[in-house]
Formats: sequence, C-alpha cells, structure tokens
Amino acid sequence: MRNDPTQPDDPPRAGASQLCWLRLSAVAGLFVGLAFCAALPASAAAKSKPKARVTFGVEPASASGADGRPDLSFGVTPGAVLADYVAVLNYSSLPLSLQVYATDAIETPNGGFGLLPVGTRPTGVGAWISLPSRFATVHVPVESSKGPGQVVVPIVLRVPDSATPGDHAGGVVASLRTTGTNSSGQKIVLVQRVGTRVFVRVSGKLTPKLSLTDLHASYQGTLNPIGQGKAKVSYLVSNTGNVDVALDQSVSLSGLLGSKRQLALTEVPLLLPGASLHESVVVPGVWPEVFLHATVSAEPLAPVGTSVAGLEPVGAKASLWAIPWSLLGLVVLVLLAAFGTLRVRASRAARRLAGPTQLVNA
Repeated sequence: MRNDPTQPDDPPRAGASQLCWLRLSAVAGLFVGLAFCAALPASAAAKSKPKARVTFGVEPASASGADGRPDLSFGVTPGAVLADYVAVLNYSSLPLSLQVYATDAIETPNGGFGLLPVGTRPTGVGAWISLPSRFATVHVPVESSKGPGQVVVPIVLRVPDSATPGDHAGGVVASLRTTGTNSSGQKIVLVQRVGTRVFVRVSGKLTPKLSLTDLHASYQGTLNPIGQGKAKVSYLVSNTGNVDVALDQSVSLSGLLGSKRQLALTEVPLLLPGASLHESVVVPGVWPEVFLHATVSAEPLAPVGTSVAGLEPVGAKASLWAIPWSLLGLVVLVLLAAFGTLRVRASRAARRLAGPTQLVNA
C-alpha cells in the first residue's frame, strides 16, 4: 500500500524520538536530584559539630554561694588563722571538672595583677592558703535558669609567725586542663585559668616608697631642616616599700629656648611591693634646641579600695643632645654655595682688572 503524500512518515518518527529523549532526560534529572538531596544530610552529618563554649570563674563567697565581694581582703597579725570561702562558677552548658588551688601574685609587664606560671611553687600568700583535699578537683554542674552552676570551696588562711609587715598578694585559681592534637598530629595541652585576688595586709610599720633609676634619654631628628623630632625616654620604677601602690607618671622635656613638652602616661593600677617596671616613652613634637633636659615624675596613689598614708612622689632628671643636623647641613651647603659664588666673581673681577695680555716680539 502506498503512503499518502499528504501525511508523510518522517515527521512523526522524529517527534516520537524527541519525546522519548525528553522523558529519559527528566527521569535522569530526577535520579540526580534525589541523589543530591540524599547526599546533603550525609555531608552535614560528616561535619563535626562546633564545641560548646566553656566559661567559668571564681569569686569570693559565703557558705551559701558567691557574695559579690570584688576580692578576698584580710587585715591580719602574724600567726593569725582565718577561714573563708570561694565559689567556683560554671557558665557553660557542659559540666566541668576543674582543679582548684592557691598561688602567689606577680607583677605583669604592663603593671597589674598576675599569677605565678603553672607548676611554679608558691612561697607567699599562695603557700599560706589551704583547702580540703577533696576540693582539689571540683565537678561543677551546668548553668541553669537559676544562674551558673557553682561549688562552694572552703579555704583557710594561716599567716606565718614570721610574716613581714605590709601587703602580700596571691590568688585562688580554678584551672581547666584539656588535651588535643594540632594539625601536625602533635599532642598539645591547653590550660585555662581564672582566679580571684587575695590581698593580705600584715600589721606593723608601713613604709610606702618608690625609686626611679636607669633613666636614659636620646633624641632622633628629622630630615626636615625646620621640623620637629622625637625623644625616647626610658627608666626603671620600683616599689621599694612594703605596701601596694598605683602610679601616676609623666615625662617632660625642656629646651634652651624655653620650649616645654609634657606627656602623661597611662596610670599603672597596681605595683606590688618589690616589683619593678621598665618604662619606655617616645615624646613626639620636640624641637632640636641643641641641649634638652628630660624630667620623669612618678606619684604613688592608693589602689582602689585601699588607703595608704605617707605617699610621696619621686622624680629623676637627665640631659640629652638635640642637635639640628639637617638644619646645620643645609646652612653648610648654603655657605659653601655662597663661598663658591664669591670666589668665581672675585676671579672674574681679577681677570678684568688685569686687562688683555699683549705679546711682544723681540
């Protein structure tokens, strides 16, 4: 049977093939989409969940819990025995096992309250404080709607009969020790510490005293012949008395022509007895007046919450050269240029006075 020319066979075959291809593509896309969606939870599950934030603290306390005192402060006599409490607090959503112990205070490089490094045995207030052995490690519950989890730890302060008069400082510390590995597979130990301050004032004669030593001053000029340079002043300030002090310090520079430049330093909140600070200050905007005088003053103050009588400021002076080398170099160049110009003019004038040279034949 012959095919009707008005209804050719080729176009219907091409449409069926295209429809079949579209159906196969849709099915393949559906499988790919399902596979991708199925892979999403697996990928998310493969990622490790971030660890919960760990926050804990130590505060002075009564037998029932933290009592809001800023620190533990005692006025005692040699041989005294006192009892008190600290609360170890957990602000985290995980229970914590923390080590609790006492140690000595040290001065930080910037002036302030620090604690002995881990593993260093205390010989001062840290050795005077003891706590029951069962509280060497405490298990602190998680934070709840009522507040942070807490464990109250009793402490006893036993002041030696040989304790010297004046201020002594230490701290009661809670420490969290965790281990892990770094990117190189090496085992690392992380120790996090927080503490509450302990201040002990032993009765007897109080002698507040400061000293300023090792004062050095130098001047650094600028390439600008009419510009200002800067001076560097360094010194050592020491608490040579037996009481805690804060410090208010300033550095001033004065020149031969009457200029004066003064710079106030940031207040040092606490300088412990026997501690020293190496201070280094750069004073900008100093004119090079050939010879300068640097003056450093340190005024002791009573730390916040304390009282100290008989505080006296101390000071020290030093001299330094501040020669304006750029200006002098410019002056020398101008003089040399002027001298050279004058010589050239003098030489030309001498030639003009001598007149033309005539040759005479014999």
